Amino acid sequence: MFVAVALVLVLACFVLPHLFKKMVGRPKRAWPFQIVNAVLSFGFLALIPSQAYVEPNVFLAGFYDIMGLYIMFQLYFLVYMVVLALIVFGAKKASKGPEGKGPKAFGKWAAVAGLVVFAGLVVYGAVSARFFAVTEYEIALPGLEKPVTLVHAPDLHLGNARGKAYLESVLEAIIAQKPDIVFYNGDLVDGKLALRDEVFELFKGVKAEQYFTTGNHEYYVGANLVIDWVKKAGIKVLRSELVITHGFQLIGLEYMNADRESSDPHQVNQLALNEELPKIRRRTDLPLVVVHHSPVGVDYVRQGGAAAMLSGHTHGGQVFPGNLIIASRFPMYKGRYQVGPMTLVVSQGLGTFGPMMRLGSQNELQVIRFLPAPSPAGTPGKDPLADPAPDPDPVPDSGPERASEPDPDAEATLAPIDG
Repeated sequence: MFVAVALVLVLACFVLPHLFKKMVGRPKRAWPFQIVNAVLSFGFLALIPSQAYVEPNVFLAGFYDIMGLYIMFQLYFLVYMVVLALIVFGAKKASKGPEGKGPKAFGKWAAVAGLVVFAGLVVYGAVSARFFAVTEYEIALPGLEKPVTLVHAPDLHLGNARGKAYLESVLEAIIAQKPDIVFYNGDLVDGKLALRDEVFELFKGVKAEQYFTTGNHEYYVGANLVIDWVKKAGIKVLRSELVITHGFQLIGLEYMNADRESSDPHQVNQLALNEELPKIRRRTDLPLVVVHHSPVGVDYVRQGGAAAMLSGHTHGGQVFPGNLIIASRFPMYKGRYQVGPMTLVVSQGLGTFGPMMRLGSQNELQVIRFLPAPSPAGTPGKDPLADPAPDPDPVPDSGPERASEPDPDAEATLAPIDG
């Protein structure tokens, strides 16, 4: 995908100024704009594989944010100008007027109009990315005794584009929901500019239980570094671990591939979900909810006895045409899905990556209301991978009862992950 974008950007940098000059007659020379376009655009692209964008540099952060939007404008406008050039060329060939003056005049004004329209479209997308919607889901959990409200908040992407002000608005909305649990499901941070006391102190204002598990971007910033800040904020970190809380089992999985055969352009470790999930001991008399940043390994989670799975990562495609392309990589990329007896909910995320822009998607804070449901034979179902002996200790109505003890092999696999 990165190579494809780079190739299209080459066309945008060199072909777009030339086409605009041909249509409008301005600028007189296209080559200075071509050179400036190339330097700025490929300077932006270089920040991503080098991961320089994660560094706490205000200049780089501003360049990264502005150029992300400018590149999206270039890509949109390039497609438009190529189509327009073909139309004008065909009209000139068919025109009976002197030197095709009609099509030439049309091309000039259509090019200027396109410039304004696509610039406006990118501005609209940038404004949209500064707001978020609150979406609600109800999920019946067999064996649950009392309703539980969980706020699912993946992909905040605090860093270059988002900081204290945006986090304040998100936490204000979370507190207004009066949740029992808040889960920050990966990609909480994508830049070191966010790693400041004034930012992370805000999480202490949330009175609900708060949990966090990693996404791919924590690895780019430095997973252990981010985790230290998360813990200082009073948020419990689950790295392929289980807690029992509010009458159900909650597993937070480390970011990982579905299995050894799966490919992932964001692979950051050698873990595989189909290997790690069975290592987590769990009870058969309580419902199970699994949280994993990416909506992969869904069948493994279902086979593991989960009643619900929560994911993010996809951003719902974020910007057109990404929202159309994303389904080829993630068939279940936003909203609610029923996978046999298990419910999967995939968030579009609270933030953005690359261009701070939303077009064809929206930032989203999910409120999940788990409701009691009757269990067949009085239990949530027998899971062949689960701990066969239920814990005899009583389960309190609220508060985490205990974290599972990861087996020694799993713990060894998880250390060290700083990246």
